[in-house]
Amino acid sequence: MATRVDRQRAPKHYLSAALVLMIAVSPLMSFADYQEVDDIKVFGLLDVSGRFRTSYLFDDRERGAVQLGSFETRSTWEEEFYLLTRTFVYHPGFLNMDMGAGAVFVQQQFDATLGENSDNDTLFNFLTRFNFLELKTYPFSLYYERSHPSVTTSLAGRFLTESDAYGIDGRLFGLLGGSTSIRFEAGSRVTTGASAGRIVDDDSRSGSVEISTSYRNSDRLELKYDRLDTESASGSPGLPIFSSDLSQEIFEVHSRNRLGEDDRFEINQVARRLLQEREAASTTTLDDRQYRADIRWKIKDRSRSYLRYRQYDTRHSSSESETQDVELGLVHQTSDHLSFETAVGYLSTGQSGFNRDLSNARGSINYTRDVGFGTLGLSGALRGSRTNQVSSVSDIQVFDESQVQSGTTPVDLANEFVVGGSVIVSNAARTQVFAEGIDYRVLVIGSVTSIQRLLGGNIIDGETVVVDYSYETSGTAEFDSVGTGFSINLGFLNSMNAYFRYNTQDTNLRAGEFTNPINDRDSLELGIGASNQFLDGWSLSGQYRHRDQDEEISPFVSDTFDVSVMTNLRGTWKLTIASSLSIVDFENSLEDTNQLSYRLGLSGRLFRRAQFTYDVAYLSDDGGSLQREQLRHRFKFQWAYRQVRFVLSALVAEDTLGNSANNNTQVTAQLTRVF
Repeated sequence: MATRVDRQRAPKHYLSAALVLMIAVSPLMSFADYQEVDDIKVFGLLDVSGRFRTSYLFDDRERGAVQLGSFETRSTWEEEFYLLTRTFVYHPGFLNMDMGAGAVFVQQQFDATLGENSDNDTLFNFLTRFNFLELKTYPFSLYYERSHPSVTTSLAGRFLTESDAYGIDGRLFGLLGGSTSIRFEAGSRVTTGASAGRIVDDDSRSGSVEISTSYRNSDRLELKYDRLDTESASGSPGLPIFSSDLSQEIFEVHSRNRLGEDDRFEINQVARRLLQEREAASTTTLDDRQYRADIRWKIKDRSRSYLRYRQYDTRHSSSESETQDVELGLVHQTSDHLSFETAVGYLSTGQSGFNRDLSNARGSINYTRDVGFGTLGLSGALRGSRTNQVSSVSDIQVFDESQVQSGTTPVDLANEFVVGGSVIVSNAARTQVFAEGIDYRVLVIGSVTSIQRLLGGNIIDGETVVVDYSYETSGTAEFDSVGTGFSINLGFLNSMNAYFRYNTQDTNLRAGEFTNPINDRDSLELGIGASNQFLDGWSLSGQYRHRDQDEEISPFVSDTFDVSVMTNLRGTWKLTIASSLSIVDFENSLEDTNQLSYRLGLSGRLFRRAQFTYDVAYLSDDGGSLQREQLRHRFKFQWAYRQVRFVLSALVAEDTLGNSANNNTQVTAQLTRVF
């Protein structure tokens, strides 16, 4: 594992200066009075506030095979006392100062499969903020802060880090006749910390300037510039950690213009450029340029039109791509019952060795009417397109596709026909590359590829990852596609709803040939649902949905059942019971879905100042090659009286995926007194 030892930390003289200043002014504070300040004076005390907090955290985690081969148990006591003062020099409008300091006492006991230890730490938090000229049109502030925020490492794990931040921010109001303002900020933050499951080592420097102005009646223009430089060596100790340095600049222009009588004509435009250079295992650069324009206008009271234009130009170290997308549309409300929409568009995309031009047109019509027993809705849609694609390469590379990996639910990649073995998953900071089969697995169903987080790996539940991969271009061809859609919606008996939908897509190859199958499809959907209140305060809702999709690549049939019961019990108590069953049968894959879930929730007041919530959720899915099972118990009790607040919470989580299992238990108690 490599870490940086030559990083430039926050200058020590900032800390020394802040402490010296607090010591210097403390004698004056003893003679200051609490007061409403009207007269000018050398020094004054405006306010003093503080808090005392004591908390207890118990974390227990077991993981490994189903028999749970390893464990980690951590118990932590924390006590914090923090005092914050607001003082001024000469006048609060000239210089007021927020100065705070406090100690955090941490006692930890750690027991794991490999051994046990304990430690006692004393940490110090403090804040120094100088606010100048707050009553003027050009206020600004200087600040320095040390804090110890917590970092979550799992459903039931967290640890304290140390963060040092300093910087300047300010505003300029009332320029150019009072219609223009400028906001600016520049700062630096260093955050470090470590636990058994996560290392945090980040150093960032940022700056931003925003200029906004309004003119005429409702027109507006905004200019923004952001700069970020980040050095990171954060990650999981279970994998090698590489240093990653990121330099990034963002330029943005936003404008809004309204013209004509009653602002019938509106133009919104956004221009954005992102320049990025990252040094990790290798050096990569990115130049991303975007322009978006949305023009809307009213023709009559019942008719409106729009014109949308998008242009994206992305230049990566090893690839270039350009996209242009334009659409012109009309929406017309013929009557209270009938409306229609029509649009034409053009989409052009190009990358190294690949170009695609797509011309399309679509139209839809909607009709609603009250009938004797309810409401009837009918709709139809027709869409057609012609595509001409020319490819001199077999596949296209994708970089930095972002995903959030929550639990063990697979997440689909954005493109179909992903090249086998091309998937690389990294953490967001690019300091680590995760291992397939240990941290995640790749699922392929038809033309769709998904990433599934594995239990016991190095990807944290809820972590954002970035994925690099290649997907096949499908060759050179010219083809037409025609799609149709029809639906019926019926509401009846005041509480029931039923629908029927039918969609088709057919492709006609005019020239060339595809290297991948043409995925024509027919899709039929139907469903029925009801929601009704009965007895006294009870409500029942349920829904059944069926979908039968016949396609060339991966036909499937799915059925979903949902039911829930809610009621108000005595007083403020509420009870919720819900269940869901989802069955998906893929004709050409073993990765089916047979997911059953339950949820029970109870909440209310135990007495006047106390609130209680309990929630239990269970999920089981044995349709795929690896069986999934999740069980969550959550409990929370809150009590408050004047400035005293007490919170007790607990979490028990049991996860199983195939032969891997994680059991997490967390209990947290916190008592806070504000004064």
